[in-house]
Amino acid sequence: MNRSKLCRPQPPRLAWPRGRTGRSDEGGFGLIELIVSLTVFSVLAGGLVVSLGAGLALARSNRERSVAANLAAKEIDAVRQTTFTSLSDGLTTSTAAVDGVNFAIDRNLEWVGNTASAGECDSTATAPKVLRVTVDVSWTNMKAVQPIRSSTILAPPVGSYDPNTGHIAVRVRNSDSTPIGSVPVHVVGTGVDQTTNTSDAYAASPGCSFFDHLPAATYTVTLGTTGYVDRQGNASPSQSVTVAVGAVSSVAFDYDRAATLNLTLAGAYGGTVVNAMPVTLGNTGYLPSARKVFTGTTASRTLTNLFPFNDGYDAWGGDCADADPEGKNTSNVAYWPTAMQAPPFAVDPAAATSGTVTVGSLQVNFNQSGAADGTDTIIAVHAADAICSSGETITLTTFPNNTGSALIALPYGTWTIKAQGKNAVGSYPTVAVSPLATAALTANVNI
Repeated sequence: MNRSKLCRPQPPRLAWPRGRTGRSDEGGFGLIELIVSLTVFSVLAGGLVVSLGAGLALARSNRERSVAANLAAKEIDAVRQTTFTSLSDGLTTSTAAVDGVNFAIDRNLEWVGNTASAGECDSTATAPKVLRVTVDVSWTNMKAVQPIRSSTILAPPVGSYDPNTGHIAVRVRNSDSTPIGSVPVHVVGTGVDQTTNTSDAYAASPGCSFFDHLPAATYTVTLGTTGYVDRQGNASPSQSVTVAVGAVSSVAFDYDRAATLNLTLAGAYGGTVVNAMPVTLGNTGYLPSARKVFTGTTASRTLTNLFPFNDGYDAWGGDCADADPEGKNTSNVAYWPTAMQAPPFAVDPAAATSGTVTVGSLQVNFNQSGAADGTDTIIAVHAADAICSSGETITLTTFPNNTGSALIALPYGTWTIKAQGKNAVGSYPTVAVSPLATAALTANVNI
């Protein structure tokens, strides 16, 4: 026996806690390693999915662009094969569905000069010589892709048109002065009855309808689109225009989706609003007086077919000159010095705006000295002025007995308060219902 080997000290043995065993080098992943591995895999897989999605989207976009280009070329070919004199000026729209994708085809036909870069609505100094055809094709889910455009120029065959004719260029803009397309324009005259749609935003002259080679005469040009009005609130505005040989006559319309005002009349210091009180809207666009009167019977009024002026509308109760807080007489003197109109009501195309219109307040005290003879009707009478040339009479209230009082809301102005058909004891009171008043005025009516 080797004594040196027996006496050699042995390394200490590690004691594992009860129930646990040592981990060998061949053990599996720990939890942390597993989480890191899954995270790396998710990032790589996500990038792969994004790349595949972008590639598929690009391929789909390229395919749709190719289809749109083919549709545009097909439309151009169809125009070229059409008899020249039967081509319709203006905007023509159509649709096509290819493999579940809807395509919109807009075709603009515009007369232009030989070297013109714009349509005849933009340059009316020269007579039209050639027909510019522009086709734009768009589709659903285009995102940032621009419509596909194809264009060509067509010259009319010799002898197609009578040289002793003229033309009408009609431009239509909205309340922001932006040309608008797809508005039907109707031209009527002796032997002529034509309708074309205004060109769209992709045309050389957006918002334009051009009527070419018309006999020299006077024509009526009319618009007509549901829900649209001009500056005067006309849904179908019209203008008269005279055509001269070899010239382009221009016509312009402001036309937009109608706005609505929902107004409530209320007395400055309470009181019952009289029935049949007119409401006046003010805007410099109203011709010729910068105002328009709307009738009604209740305290709540819905005023429709309003052009959406960018500066909105001033509004006041009544229709005589002094009903306006800033009204002036024929000598240009203010009826109510220092008084100011309320802020204007803002309006938007195809939208409704609500607000309150404040009018004056008058306390009417009635007394009949004799025996009661039935119900008495109290009226307010306004003298004629430059605005209400026949004057104005408003029924305020009725009193069934010898005495009574009522707080009435009525337009600003100077009024004579009477009992209808009765004689006054002394004289009937005349009151100036002012927008500057600090309380309701009083009128004592004695008969």
